[in-house]
Amino acid sequence: MPLAIRVVTAALLLCLGLAAQNPRAGAHPRVPDQTVSAFQLNIRKMNASIKVDGKLDEEVWREVEPITKFTQTTPDEGEPVSQRTEASIFYDENNIYLGFKFWDDPKLIRHRMAAHDTSTGSDSADFLIDTFRDRRTGYWFSISAGGVQFDGIVNDLNGNGGFESIDFSWDGIWQSKSVIEEWGWSAEVVIPFKSIRMSQASTQEWGINIAREILRRNEFAYMVPVPRYEGGLKPSRTATMELDNVHVGRNLELIPFFSTAFRTGGQQSQLEGFTGNAGLDARYGLAANLTASFTVNPDFGETESDEFTPTISRFEIFFPEKRKFFTEGANYFKTPLDLFFSRRVGSRLSDGEPQRILQGGKITGKAGRWTVGGLEAFTQERRFIDPASDIRLTSPGAFFGVVRLQHDLFQKSAIGMMSVVRRQGAGDIGENESTHAVDISLLKGQHLSWNSQAMVNLNDAHPGVNGQHLGWISSLAYDSNAWAYGTEGKFLGREVNMSNTGFEPETDRWAGDVYLTFKPFINRYGIRQLTFNVNYDESNGTRGELEDSGADGEFRVQFKNFWQARVRYSYNRTRFYDFTPAFVPLGTTRIYLTPTTRYEVSTPHSGIVTFTAYYQPRRIVQYNESFYGRAREAGIDATAHLGTRLRWQVSAVQIGESLLDRTHYQYRRFFLSRVFYQFNSKLRARVLAQYSKDRHGNNLSVNSLVAYDFTARSAFYIGYNRQRRLPLDPGDLGHQVFVKLSYLFGF
Repeated sequence: MPLAIRVVTAALLLCLGLAAQNPRAGAHPRVPDQTVSAFQLNIRKMNASIKVDGKLDEEVWREVEPITKFTQTTPDEGEPVSQRTEASIFYDENNIYLGFKFWDDPKLIRHRMAAHDTSTGSDSADFLIDTFRDRRTGYWFSISAGGVQFDGIVNDLNGNGGFESIDFSWDGIWQSKSVIEEWGWSAEVVIPFKSIRMSQASTQEWGINIAREILRRNEFAYMVPVPRYEGGLKPSRTATMELDNVHVGRNLELIPFFSTAFRTGGQQSQLEGFTGNAGLDARYGLAANLTASFTVNPDFGETESDEFTPTISRFEIFFPEKRKFFTEGANYFKTPLDLFFSRRVGSRLSDGEPQRILQGGKITGKAGRWTVGGLEAFTQERRFIDPASDIRLTSPGAFFGVVRLQHDLFQKSAIGMMSVVRRQGAGDIGENESTHAVDISLLKGQHLSWNSQAMVNLNDAHPGVNGQHLGWISSLAYDSNAWAYGTEGKFLGREVNMSNTGFEPETDRWAGDVYLTFKPFINRYGIRQLTFNVNYDESNGTRGELEDSGADGEFRVQFKNFWQARVRYSYNRTRFYDFTPAFVPLGTTRIYLTPTTRYEVSTPHSGIVTFTAYYQPRRIVQYNESFYGRAREAGIDATAHLGTRLRWQVSAVQIGESLLDRTHYQYRRFFLSRVFYQFNSKLRARVLAQYSKDRHGNNLSVNSLVAYDFTARSAFYIGYNRQRRLPLDPGDLGHQVFVKLSYLFGF
């Protein structure tokens, strides 16, 4: 049995023993450790109309009894909110209404403008609504003091150790307005029932929690108290409220779009000139909590480009999905193993252009105790010239199908299955693949969770099925205010290949890790919290050879002003090819030692200027350049809020690489600048400029956009993109200008 599995087995037994002996370790005495709230809100049904201006000056607000008791999670856990706070709720047949009055010094209130779903660094009112009272899922809403809306869908299946996630790509259609007053600030929110999924019952029981953020104090205060280790709104910590005789709509949305683009100055003449496109997006509420989405000939021209990365790896590097159709509802397809990676659908080919998606469809939501996710998509065959070889290739059209089912167990546990299929015709790129899996997720209380998944993968690269087509993962995690510990084991056979459907590039592996974290809350001597963390991970090939291992130790201190400093040391080993002095890889492999030290300091997110800076000396295996040597890396990520409308993000990294004898080899430099400007609540602009340079040349990319938002789901866009490499590369795409118009019709 590989050492990694022996370590994981021992750690699993240790974690279970510790959890059984001390199930409430680290619990804070002021914060109730309960899943169901101990109180109920009595909200009233009122036949009243309001003008959504943020002022709460209608008579109905005076008739509603406000909620005034809020408890801090930070900075002083368990203490009352530092400023007077009121929240009011009522509903009618078609909408639910929320009003907030937050007393404060108006000169100190942070209120900045930004686009929908943009973090603004502002004071805010946040709330979560669990419309089915299942304590697992909910809708997350936020309105900032500057009037910026933020929304998403929360999945709190089994706490911090499991699938917990929030999908900020969901965009509901709701009204809100904030206003600064001489006594503080206030906001009004109206959410139509047809914009959210809910029960058809005449009497409904919902869960709700409300939070106030006072940014300059790094303060979060909640109506239902939330312990520090959870640190956010969760469906499992909500109060109960009842609604009677409300109208549930189905909410049909049609969003047609038209786009055109012009490209010039690139190295591929066949891609230059004018192009035009048109298509349709649609969304419909099939049932109480099932939503169907459909797209025909989608266009993702407004999607921001990928960021340059300084990471060098033996394996494929992960880049997140950004296309709207695929990000919305992505949490329904999330499992312990990454069986489905939506960027495989319509992925970019070697000439830089994506394969065209003809149509796609999704069904997501809940049906009773079942959570349902289904997706299908067809891509069109594409013939293109590979810039590197100048050879004409064919990428065949393909069908993608995904089915995900989960059945609720107990209070916050579940059992599930998932199938992912890709089928394609003959061509030069891609292959047929299918993966089928089962999983289980169990939660004990609010602290301990266990997640496991087993799968079989079938692919054209390795026909048939045997034990090397199998894979599994199992993890146990415990978290509390003072302690966190856990362990994980993983196996992927050497004939597993999900490179065309999922994202699990490290196959032919037995892997395991174990960690222990102690995080005492000091709150004196200028220190707020200390964190000590140790970790060991190891992976071995299926034939028993060591591939990678790492032993890590980390110390982090958070000061009372919320600045943080961190020191981390990692003693790593990795297997790769031998090299000649002439930088030529040989056929034999060896183990390299790559110890790394990292020093890091960061500011709280409440400042006008925030940053994280680090310095990292280490040994490296330079996989691209074929040598074993040294590196000294320094970087900074900074964000500046310049006034209420302008936000500027800057990232800079320099890596000096040398041979073991300290002979200098090269500098690798990366610079990113991202600027956001909000002209008003509808009109916005974004510019992303990136530059990288190494001994081989440099790369420049510009991605810019001006948008006028009709709603959170439709807009008019004008964009400019630029890609250039020096020396000239046959894959350069040159300049592109595009225009896109989409408009939402709601029924």
